Amino acid sequence: MSNFAFFAHMFGLVMLAAGVGVANYSGIMIGRSATASSVALWSQVNHRIEYMATLPGALILLLSGTYMVDDRGFGFGDVWVGAAYALWLLAVVVGAGVLGANARGLHRAATAAVAAGHEDDADVLARSNSPIGPVLGNVLNVIVVAFLYLMVYKPGA
Repeated sequence: MSNFAFFAHMFGLVMLAAGVGVANYSGIMIGRSATASSVALWSQVNHRIEYMATLPGALILLLSGTYMVDDRGFGFGDVWVGAAYALWLLAVVVGAGVLGANARGLHRAATAAVAAGHEDDADVLARSNSPIGPVLGNVLNVIVVAFLYLMVYKPGA
């Protein structure tokens, strides 16, 4: 079971990394979009990757990592383990909660603008250039790097 848990953990990491990569790219493309239809396309990609890779990967990481803490001889009281759980929760809140909600709202607005024939809708284009996505996206990237550091080096263990 230990090898399967490690495989699942690595599989979850690949899913999460792929989801974060696609979300980053689609977020960049949202910011570069000049039309509502382009914003609608990239915000839909951003929203869908959350449910196809990022959240499933995060859940697999949580479950397999929780199993491996005890299996590998670590304790839930270890500082690096507690920090990893806190970072996981923070990443889900920032990623799915804030950035995901922002992408969903932007997608609804862009889709409505396209349906109304307003390709150059000023509100949609202003929202697509909002600093929320780039700033929180980079915060999320730092959280993921810190999480990886904890998993690889296990400071204090």
